[in-house]
Amino acid sequence: MPGNYDYTVTTAKITLTASATKSLILIAPGAPGLRMTELGVSFDGSTTGQGVQIDLYRVATIGSPAGTTTTPAKLTDENAPTVSATALTALTTEPTAVTILRSWMVSPFGGLLCMQEVLDREVGAITSGARIGLRYTTAASITPGCVAYMGFTE
Repeated sequence: MPGNYDYTVTTAKITLTASATKSLILIAPGAPGLRMTELGVSFDGSTTGQGVQIDLYRVATIGSPAGTTTTPAKLTDENAPTVSATALTALTTEPTAVTILRSWMVSPFGGLLCMQEVLDREVGAITSGARIGLRYTTAASITPGCVAYMGFTE
């Protein structure tokens, strides 16, 4: 039954690239019923500067994204079934086209974005190419480190 078990995908520390738009996390639902419940991004910039734009998006055209294959972790119940969703973190090749669902500007100087119940609803149809992701866009001089996570239920 969907929605009964909580999972999370977390990145290792990533140093952002200046003047870039890159995905931090891309989740592929494995079964109907995936619901986004939480996301967070934090930065360790040592000086103030222009904000980093964070986008929550749905893939419109998948292309051939590439990154670090990451298995979502069980969050609240060690007896939960094996998660059916898969994930990429620190993408090196982006999806071809995305639809932005939400955007935030976050300070790179110790900035923190944490949203609960951000999209507490099913995420699109489970079809070839259906994905949900979290990405950043930086200004020319911004290169802080960051960590990010996305929580969901299945």
